Order: sequence, then structure tokens, then C-alpha cells
Amino acid sequence: MRKQALIHYGGYILSSIGALFGVSLLSHIVTADMYGTIALYIAIATLFQTIVREALSNAMMRYSLEIQKNKFIAFNLVKMTQVPLLICFITICLFCYFWVDAQSFTELILSFLLILLLGCTVAGEAFLSAVLKRGAYAIHLNIIQWLRFPLAAIFFYYFEASTSSILMGFILAFIVAAIFDFIIWKGIRPNQPKQDITPSDFNIFSGYTPILIGFFVWFTTFYDRLAIEKIHGEDMLGIYFVLMQIAYMPVIVLMRASANFLFPLLYNPNKKMINKKMIVIITSLLFSVWLFLQLTHQWIFSWLVGEQYREYSWLLSWLFLSAVLNAAAYLFQARFYQAHTMKTLLLIRGMTALLHFGTVTLFAWLYAIEGLVFANVCASIFLIVLSCYFGRSNKLIDRHNT
Repeated sequence: MRKQALIHYGGYILSSIGALFGVSLLSHIVTADMYGTIALYIAIATLFQTIVREALSNAMMRYSLEIQKNKFIAFNLVKMTQVPLLICFITICLFCYFWVDAQSFTELILSFLLILLLGCTVAGEAFLSAVLKRGAYAIHLNIIQWLRFPLAAIFFYYFEASTSSILMGFILAFIVAAIFDFIIWKGIRPNQPKQDITPSDFNIFSGYTPILIGFFVWFTTFYDRLAIEKIHGEDMLGIYFVLMQIAYMPVIVLMRASANFLFPLLYNPNKKMINKKMIVIITSLLFSVWLFLQLTHQWIFSWLVGEQYREYSWLLSWLFLSAVLNAAAYLFQARFYQAHTMKTLLLIRGMTALLHFGTVTLFAWLYAIEGLVFANVCASIFLIVLSCYFGRSNKLIDRHNT
């Protein structure tokens, strides 16, 4: 177990270093308005990624024991969700078409491809986690984080200084990761012959509840970017996106890495694994980092990003705090990823999304980037309070029933 955890989290740390290196690289060569356009495409594409995670990836991890015996179960789970996910993909592509003012037809097609590949990527991550391929999962993360920014910079420098070039670099990195996932898939020999399954065999979270949860999770993570772009323009979004990439996304990626590591174990009835201690240790460490960022934010920005982004360095620690609270709430919600408690999770996420919408819209209008950061902090506090409250309520109900 310790070796697996070391490989899993070591891969995350190395991939986070790659992401920070990539953000630093692009922030020195790409203007804030172009960075804002890229951020907008990524924000929209991540909607599909989040829906796939809630509707499919969590189901894969829930049935990890069965998938370890027969890898084709994962393929059948994909087949069972392909129609609603295809509808979501088409809807999101249409939203992208009408929301973003694409400069060319090529840029638009590349954005659609990016949307699709982000969904494939999160499904690949879930499969690697379900079959306990910790080393392959670490390689997968590092392929994406270490390749996408350098490839984007190469295309930007040597082909065309445009948004399409950056998108092409990102897409190529995701394609390499998808090929790697397919190679791992082919290399696994199932213990049982290939067989079809029906919804009665594996009760994936029924209906469209997981898709709604995915939308609310995305909304509370990315609506702030849509709001700042619509109210203050793409150059302000570009500055905010750099802040998010440095202070927020490494923590969120850690949270997802922890979920991918813990969920298959939590759903294993043969293992009595209590993850509270691990969550407390990780959260305590992250709060210590918050204190460190309070003292060193100017120094960090002086060498990490371009000069036009540095005046907002003082927001680094507060955005980091928001991410810590959000990550802790997400890990705490692991107990809700069961068919009979999914509506509780939908309620938690829906109420948080409603608060997030109100605070972000108001604070973005009044205080721009500073308002967005503190709106995120407010929503994250609200989310963790709701998660703890409903988690405690469910525990009391279970105790009463027994």
C-alpha cells in the first residue's frame, strides 16, 4: 500500500511541477488576452470532462473489483453511458460555438476535439485507477502536464502565433496520453472471457443525476472564468487564469488524484480502510502551505510568471485556501457516491452552485479579480459545511436503522 501511494502521489507531484513550468513558459510568450481565450476554451471543455467523471469515471471506480477481474466491464460501462454523454458533448460543442468568438474554422474544430479528448482523458484515468495501475496513472498524468505546454509553445513559435497553435499543442499531448492508455488496456489479460452486461447487472447511478452533479461541480469551478470574461474581457480572464493555474488547479488535481487512489479502496468491502487520518494530514499540510504563500507570494510571482500578472500575487494564498476547502469537501463526499445517496450529493452541489452564481456575479461586477477570489472562498466554505452537515445526518440515519 505504501509503495502504491508513493508512486501515485509522486506522479502527481511531478506532474504538478510540469504544469507550473508550462504555465510559466506560456505566460512569458502569450499575451493576456490570448491566454484568456485559451482559458475560455479549457473552461468549456472541462464541463464535458467533469460530466464524464461524475457519470462514468466514478462508476468505474465503484466497480473496480469487477473491472480487475474482467477489463471488458469497463468497456460495457462506457457503452451504457454513451448516449447521454454524446448528447452532453453535442450540447457543449454548441455552447462553445455560440459563446466563444472563434477566429477561424480551424480553431473551432480544434476546440471541439479538445472537449472530446478531455472526456476521454478522465475516463482513461478512472480505468487505470480501477485496475490499480498506479505507475501507469502517474505516467499518464505526466504525459499530459509535461507535454501540453511545451508542445503548445513549439507550435506557437514555429508555425503560427495563434490560439489554434496552442490548442493543437494541447490536443497532441492528450492524444499521446490516450494512446498510452490504450496500450495499457491491450496489455491487461482479463481473468474472465468477454461478456456483455446489462443495467440490471451493474446499477450505474440511475437517470441523469450524475450528469446534473457534474454540471454543478463544473459550474462552481469554472463559472467565475465565464463571468470575468463577459464582464471585464479576455485580458482580465487571462490574468485570472494564470492565478488559477498556480494556486488552485494543483490542489484540485491533488484532490482528484486522492479520489482516484482512495475510491477503489473505499468501495472494496474486503478492506477496512479508514481514510480520515490521511485526509487530515493532507489538509493540514496544505494549510501550512497557505501560510507560506502569505509570506512569499511576491517572490514566487517574480520568477514564475510574466510581469503583467504580478500585481495580483497577493491573491495567491486566498485562492489556494479556496482550493483546499473545496478539495477537503470533495474527499469527504466519497460516502455519497452510492446509488441511494446521489440525490443528497445533488442537493449539496446544487445549493453551492446557487450561492456561487450569486456571489461571483456580484463580486466580479464590483471588484473584478479580487471579487472572484473571495467569492470562491465563500462558496468553498459553504460547500464543506454542507458536506459535513449532510454527512453527519446520513451517519445518524444509518445508526438509527441498525
